[in-house]
Amino acid sequence: MGRKVKGWGEFCSLPHYPRQSVSILKIEIVQFASRTRQLFVRLLALVKWANNAGKVEKCAVS
Repeated sequence: MGRKVKGWGEFCSLPHYPRQSVSILKIEIVQFASRTRQLFVRLLALVKWANNAGKVEKCAVS
């Protein structure tokens, strides 16, 4: 298939495909959205863990 898009800047700079390759562009957009969502889910899990880590540490010290 096509090349993998790794960031928003690279996504915005994708070359304009001819009409016959519109389906390839659509696939790349969906793949970009999926990877971006996965990264945000990981980040959210990390932030939630970091917020709770201090509470766990305080309980262990007492």
